[in-house]
Amino acid sequence: MKKAILSMVAAGALSGTLFAGGNIAPVAPVPVADVCHHGFYVGGGGSIQRTYSTDKDWSKFVATQDKTNPIFGLIGYQFNCYLSVEGRISQSVYEEDYADVLTYSLFLKPQYPVTDDFTVYGLLGYGVVRVKGTDGDTPAANVGKTIVDKGSFQWGLGMGYDVTDSWSLFVDYTSLMKDKSITPQRLYYYDPKKYDKLSDDAINVGVIYHF
Repeated sequence: MKKAILSMVAAGALSGTLFAGGNIAPVAPVPVADVCHHGFYVGGGGSIQRTYSTDKDWSKFVATQDKTNPIFGLIGYQFNCYLSVEGRISQSVYEEDYADVLTYSLFLKPQYPVTDDFTVYGLLGYGVVRVKGTDGDTPAANVGKTIVDKGSFQWGLGMGYDVTDSWSLFVDYTSLMKDKSITPQRLYYYDPKKYDKLSDDAINVGVIYHF
């Protein structure tokens, strides 16, 4: 829509210059505005996050999986239509069975504007996941204990939609930790098996404000 309006304005200016007074005159190039966002932006939202060991399934309960609901904030800088850099931090606040999860990440964000308003993007970066035992269904010995606190490569895929010139909505998937070694331990009090690896990923929905 924005590009269409700019094209109509440019076409109108061109035709007016050509036909005014019946003379053809040299036409100065009409600059086409860059409709992509530039500069700083901030945002936030909520997630469905999974912390799990070897088993995983989004649709049902599995013995090592704790689905939590974090809130997150982000700040970023967009260089041009195709590249941004973005930092995020999240904290689980609800449905913590055994995992109190804090994550922070720094992403390079390559992106592609499919239309003036719709963009797809990737996330490539590094971040830390800290999981502490919480007093839900974890063994008593794990309450308040750090189960894992490690940094690793992180990645994600997502899409965004510009609601106005300043506000955007987005949804993405992020893989925050994969098979990180932990001290062998039980995760749920009713599961006698000990696990020695932990992973974490999330589906995120949020809003962004572009300055």
